[in-house]
Amino acid sequence: MAIMFVRAQVISRGAGRSIVSAAAYRHRARMMDEQAGTAFSYRGGASELVHEELVLPDRIPDWLKIAIDGKSVAGASEILWNAVDSFESRADGQLARELIIALPEELTRAENVALVRDFVRDNLTSKG
Repeated sequence: MAIMFVRAQVISRGAGRSIVSAAAYRHRARMMDEQAGTAFSYRGGASELVHEELVLPDRIPDWLKIAIDGKSVAGASEILWNAVDSFESRADGQLARELIIALPEELTRAENVALVRDFVRDNLTSKG
């Protein structure tokens, strides 16, 4: 069975969005946007989060491996997105692409997680 629907949207500074705020919302966590000096907290919706993981390509810079080693998924995500935010300096910089994926409700949660992992591996991380 395949994923039924995927929609991609860009998270960009030009639209006035913070990538760290977006990550905090997705992880239902508190994160600090180092560039803006602003904390974002979305812990109130933690019961809505049924699964989280951070998947990176096999070849990532050593500094990132060291920085995220031993961190929670949300903690590693906060480090990653702050690094992206500081690297991309353009006022209209495109910081990330977010994928909205509709999953088959006939599958179990574990089967849907495996389906998304396969999709991410085949279409994203395997390409670096």
